Amino acid sequence: MRKLWMIVALLLPVAALAQQVEYAYGSDPAQKLDLSLPAAKGFATVVFVHGGSLESGDKTDSDYGKVCEPFPAAGLGCANVNYRLAPAPWPAQAEDVAAAIAWVHSHIGAHGGDPGKIFLLGHSSGALLVALVGSDARYLARHGRKLSDLRGVIPMGSIMRDDDLDQAVAARGRDYVAAHFLDDPSNRLYGSFQAYQEHWPVRHVHPGLPPFLFLIAESEQVNPPVLKTDREFVEEARKLGNQADYKVLAGRKHYTAIRQLQQPGDAVFAIILEFVRRHSAP
Repeated sequence: MRKLWMIVALLLPVAALAQQVEYAYGSDPAQKLDLSLPAAKGFATVVFVHGGSLESGDKTDSDYGKVCEPFPAAGLGCANVNYRLAPAPWPAQAEDVAAAIAWVHSHIGAHGGDPGKIFLLGHSSGALLVALVGSDARYLARHGRKLSDLRGVIPMGSIMRDDDLDQAVAARGRDYVAAHFLDDPSNRLYGSFQAYQEHWPVRHVHPGLPPFLFLIAESEQVNPPVLKTDREFVEEARKLGNQADYKVLAGRKHYTAIRQLQQPGDAVFAIILEFVRRHSAP
């Protein structure tokens, strides 16, 4: 009996991994996603986008490789997305996220999911990407999709605008800041000051957004000003008739907020699950 128990224990991880399959949503080697599926039918699907300052990170690394693990047991699908990283110039990263969402919308039905129940979840720079693609309709429109195809957006751990740069503009004027923007090598990814400004989600708040829930680790509220800029997005969205809210995650830091999702009883996963279930209802 003991030997049988050991054999079963060894087989369990293999069975769990068999539920996760990699698919290409584009022709570039980076345009891949891992799809994890529940046994149910008509399920909602969470599209997860990793962080890494748009220049690093991967769907299989130690920070993000287990993000999708708890979703199938809760009756949800999960797509863990890779995308082109710098030096691929902006907006390749946002365009890839939109392409991955469009792929999920087109293919999830064949896997038993409901294409009308798609949610976005992103961490760090991935949070910026899902917030942008979930608010600037131009990205999904390139794939024949609309913001109304999304049931909800959950950005976790990212500012929604560059407060330091905005203060510099106020102090020195837009023309001066724009003229010197590309002097910083880290800014050259964006090509221009205008493109950089346009990539901040708070600039795209308008009526008709999907519901938003910002998750903010307790330790990252002020530096960088995640709480300040996320709250600005929420307040402006509400003024325009959208559903938007934020939650501060007690006791969490930038990475512990996302790394612990797969742990039994994780409070952050419970918040995400409640949001998805509430907005999956007819």
